Amino acid sequence: MELVVNGEHIERSEIQRETEQLRAIFQQMPDEERAQHGLKTTEIEKTAREWSRENVIERTLLRQEAEKAAETVAQDEIEKALAALKKQFENTKKQGEDFDEGMMRKEIKTRIKLDRLIGKLTSQIPNPKNREIAEYYQKHKNQFKTPEMVHAAHIVKNVGDGVTEETASQEIASIQGRLRAGETFERLADHDSDCPENGGDLGRFPRGKMVEEFDRAVFSLKPGTVSEIFQTPFGFHIAKVKEHFPECLKSLTEVREEVSEQLRKDREKKAIERFIDGLRAKAEITTEASRT
Repeated sequence: MELVVNGEHIERSEIQRETEQLRAIFQQMPDEERAQHGLKTTEIEKTAREWSRENVIERTLLRQEAEKAAETVAQDEIEKALAALKKQFENTKKQGEDFDEGMMRKEIKTRIKLDRLIGKLTSQIPNPKNREIAEYYQKHKNQFKTPEMVHAAHIVKNVGDGVTEETASQEIASIQGRLRAGETFERLADHDSDCPENGGDLGRFPRGKMVEEFDRAVFSLKPGTVSEIFQTPFGFHIAKVKEHFPECLKSLTEVREEVSEQLRKDREKKAIERFIDGLRAKAEITTEASRT
């Protein structure tokens, strides 16, 4: 069956592309996030198909409305956008691909009109008041927590690619002996580690960023201290913790702009959704047997 929106036939391939994109997004979501969206793992395919149809209908209605606009789009505006697309195409094109200037000019013109329409729909939305920003902050404090983190470096001797556990273990033990004899951690990391970049510096990271064995070792160290040798699936390590940052809550002052922007985006989204609902109430949306 073929989708028809206000007399415009929608290619099944467009809905299929949307389905594939949604399916990939749903599959990559953590279970907790899927639950928040009411997505059941067993119904990912069904939900992707249903949502893709709705998304395509909404995009089509909005585009159709934008194309009705009587105002013209300046030719130089189209040509500027076309030049940028051409450059992007040349940098990413695959063998046999052609750049259809006529089609791209039409799409650019539609995109500009669509941007203008959305601009009109959202231009009158007021900025959030201080009270609204404060209320959002109080209700969503978990969103503004910075997790516990450490700033650490390591020296590693990897296992694999012809290197046995015994060899890697002996090499890391030798490095540990030189550390205890007074050589600096950074120099040994630069010259003897299998990951020598930046003196083995890994920067800041929260729990869960590294493998469990690494987290267990570094999060138990005090700043400035060096670990004993420990093993992970990658090999043998010695780690040094430079700083330890406890979990903390960002202040309202720190996140005021972020909250204000989020509230404004939410309002803009709702304004566009209301407009599309109005278009849909007047639209003729049908399915027909596929044309041959």
